[in-house]
Amino acid sequence: MSTRSPLGFPLHTFRVFFFLALGGFAVNCASAQNKNTPSSPAPAVVCSASDFKALAYTTNDAQQREDRAKEWLSKYGKSCPLDQLELILMNQAVWLGTANTPPIISATETIYKLKKATADELEKSVDKPRGSAANKK
Repeated sequence: MSTRSPLGFPLHTFRVFFFLALGGFAVNCASAQNKNTPSSPAPAVVCSASDFKALAYTTNDAQQREDRAKEWLSKYGKSCPLDQLELILMNQAVWLGTANTPPIISATETIYKLKKATADELEKSVDKPRGSAANKK
């Protein structure tokens, strides 16, 4: 039996290079398959009262704190669950201090009222199905 490969290399060296090349080809094909998979959806915007509190407590300057609170409310306010908005509404004076200005108060109350009205409408529609006797009056 010959100890040389068809290309003239020693058989042991040929086997090592052959399996390395085969492994590299397999890895290359596997990574190409992953590129065709659908991308994961963008992360949802999450609202947390603790994030608002941290923003307020980590900003010393009152004007910056007010500006950041406005930015945060405009970015996350509409996606906030009602319970988180209630926490913010009840604690914003303590958390923001002198940065709790009328525009901030108004923005928080407006977002809260819109969420509350939507939740109340949803609750009413769930309480009274369309075909119920209560809707026929």
